[in-house]
Order: sequence, then structure tokens, then C-alpha cells
Amino acid sequence: MVAGCGATRILSKPKPLPRIGSSGVKPAGSVAAFHSRPDLRPPAVTTTAATGTDGSGSADPGFLFLGPGPVSLNGSEQYGPLIVDRAGTPVWFRPMAAGLRVTNFARAEYQGRPALVWWEGKIEQSGYGQGEAVLLDQDYHEIARVRAAGGRSMDLHALTVTPEGTALFTCYPQTVPMDLSSIGAPRNSQVLESIIQEVDIASGRLLFEWRSLQHVPVSASEEPHAEPYDYLHINSIQPLPDGNLLVSGRHTWALYKLDRRTAKIIWTLGGKQSQLQMGPGAQFAWQHDARQHSDGLLTVFDNGTNGPVKTESESRGLVLDVDESRRRVTVRTAFTSPERLSAGAMGSVQILTPDRVLVGWGVQSHTIEYASNGTLLLDIALPAGLYSYRGLWFPWQGTPHHRPAVAAARNRQNGATLMYASWNGATEVAGWQVAAGARRDELRLLGIAPSRGFETVIPLHAQHRYASVTALDRSGRRLRRSPVVQL
Repeated sequence: MVAGCGATRILSKPKPLPRIGSSGVKPAGSVAAFHSRPDLRPPAVTTTAATGTDGSGSADPGFLFLGPGPVSLNGSEQYGPLIVDRAGTPVWFRPMAAGLRVTNFARAEYQGRPALVWWEGKIEQSGYGQGEAVLLDQDYHEIARVRAAGGRSMDLHALTVTPEGTALFTCYPQTVPMDLSSIGAPRNSQVLESIIQEVDIASGRLLFEWRSLQHVPVSASEEPHAEPYDYLHINSIQPLPDGNLLVSGRHTWALYKLDRRTAKIIWTLGGKQSQLQMGPGAQFAWQHDARQHSDGLLTVFDNGTNGPVKTESESRGLVLDVDESRRRVTVRTAFTSPERLSAGAMGSVQILTPDRVLVGWGVQSHTIEYASNGTLLLDIALPAGLYSYRGLWFPWQGTPHHRPAVAAARNRQNGATLMYASWNGATEVAGWQVAAGARRDELRLLGIAPSRGFETVIPLHAQHRYASVTALDRSGRRLRRSPVVQL
């Protein structure tokens, strides 16, 4: 049963239109499937609310941004940037071409307007990636692609779009010959030098470049020696209100505040060379996603392991109090999971409100919302074996440039006609105005079916041969009409 796009006259019907019963589609396994969009097969996301709560939270309006990928590099599922609601229901999904992966999926502001941004590319066996950044507008049109300057390639580990219209990111590291006998390694060794770039998105012009070997010695590393030696491994970059940068070095167990003008290190927090005193429990290891907040707080995901080396018994989402004047760091809250999850890679911590914190557990597939006192509120999980580099919550309003999709089928049990309606990426749909009739070019309004998640199932009478739907927002305003489908 194929949808058509020819001109159709819809015969009006006295208002108010009756309500039509509708239902949603729930995934039966680890992959969600839809009649109206058979090309989309996002991973099925499950949610579990803590006992005594409904999981509704106070962080709305907003959605969870995930970048599903396989823990093993040779996975065969469909991957790409994925937005889901608090129930785990897909809101928007864009599958990647075979072999491409996604990290750092987030909401940004570009040229004064909301945008989606992510890194996409190929992940090498080294754990680094070679790719580029992609930006979409609220209609899901691609508005920019960002590439590294000077012949380099953009790495997967860190990507931030700034209000000034620039992109800050890590580059694929450069291999540098070096004598490492001072740390007990061979003289004829090779070191991976971490590189940060900032480029103007519109022009691609290089504005800033930082190379680690000029500022962080190899002796600061906690990583066991290997060839080539990945001694620093930068995995987050945050522009700070004072114009400087906060950078996370996973393999030195340290954070660095960099002067954006001179590229020099202002202070080091954590690791062997910490210039701030780390209070009890404040030291982290193999960390990800360091973020400084205006009220003296700093969040970081403390992996506690790099996979082979387990430095701590479990991973933690940390909220730290940083007193720069007294040069002291103390733990405000440590978020752990009931399963004592240990994430060997990836992870994130995001303060949603003063009362809510979101922790992404990277390769452990979970994103968990907590009350500020550490009480678990909601566990959102990808299927086992999948990761999301970070799990982040953002407000988002999208109106796709394409039309809603429809499909029709027969109920095998009772022979009834079912119509399936969806609009990938639409955040404002509250209902579907249904029109049907005996001719493609002459349909009558039948009623309004409430929207039920990503895809709504609408039953129709057997005498109807053609139908279409029009998306309605919460005020009843018509948004966009689908093609006509033959029943």
C-alpha cells in the first residue's frame, strides 16, 4: 500500500471533530521498528523509574540526546544521533552510513539560533576517530560541516560550538619520535601528541591551536607505556566565562585550565602535578567530561578504570567544590549506580537543576538521573553492548522540513484497517487530524487521533480506501499534512 502525493480535496465536516482511538508502537526487542518509516531502526531505549516515583522529573521541557554505537567496532546495528523522551520513546533519529559513528551529540547555539551538532566519522582501532562535525537547524536542514585546519582530521573526543560561531575540538593526535628513557621506556619511542584547534565555522579559518608536548610533560602520565605512547588523551574542552579553557587529560588523571591567548597552563587540578589540594575522595582517574560551573562547582565523570587497569572499584559521577583562592578541592556529591558499574570508557555528568543531576555511564549503556542528594530517580538504558559517548539532556523544538509519513496495513486477527502515522523529529505534535474516503482526491475529515509516541496507530473503517493525516499541535493548529495512503 503506497502513499501518494497528488492534490486532494478534503471535504470539511462540522466541528468539533470526534476523537478517534489510537495506540502507540512498542519495540519487541532491542531494535525499534516502524511501519511508516521502515528505513529507521533505532536501538530500543528502556526506562526504569525508582520505586515511589513516576520518573517524570523536574528537568522538562527537554529530551535525552544519545549517540548510540557498538562497544565492538564490528557491530551491525543501525547507529546515529538519537533524541528520546523520558519514556525512552524516539523523537528523532538519523541513521549513519555504514562504518560511521557519532559522538558529542548535543544542542548548541549557532548564529543566534538553536542547532544540533555532533561529530561523525570512522573510529580507528587506536580508539581515536577521523571525521568532522555536522550542524543542523530546527527544520533538520544541514547548515554546516566543520573540518580541522592545516591538513589535520577532527577527532571524536571533544567538540564544542561556542556562541561566537567557532568550534573547539580535538584533532587526531600526531605521532612524535621521543626518547622516553627518563620514564623507563625505550629511547627510540613514539609519543601521541594531543592537539586542540578552534576554527571559525563559517570560514574554516584556524583561530587557535594547542599542542600538548609544549605544556604537559610525558612524566605526568599514569598510562602504562605502549607504542606509540598515548600519554595525555584529551577528552573534553569547555570554554569558561573568563575566556579560558578547561581541558581534561584522561591519561594524566588531571584537568588543565588553559590561557586562550598564550596557550599556557594556568593551573592543574588532579594527577601527579596538581596545583590544587585534592581533599578525601576528590582525586579521579581515567576521567571524562569535565565542566566548571559559575557557583564554584566542577563536575567530572570519574571512570576509575581505563578498561585493562582498574584503579577504583566502581565509576562515579562527581560534583566537586573548587576553591581556587585557597587552592582546595572537596567532594560535594559522588553518584554511583546500584549495580556498581565500572565504565572503562566514555561518560558524562550534567547538572540539570539545583535538584537534579544526569550521569551518562558510557560503555555501560546507562544514563541515570539522580536527585542532588544521590537518590536514583530514573534509569534510561540502551541495549546491552551499545554505548553513548555522553548522555545529555537539552530543551529542543523541531519542525521537520519533510512531510509526516504514513503507511497502512490490515490487522491479521480481525481484518481491520490500520493506519500508521509518524513525523521524525517533530516535537510539537499532540494529535493527528484524520481524513479518509473512497477516492484519493476526495477525503472527508473523520476526527482527531491523539499522538502516541513516535508512531501512532489509527484504526479506520473497512469502507475507506484512501486516507491522510495532518499533524496538530497542542492548540489544534495544523502543522503539516502527510501524503495520501491507499488502505
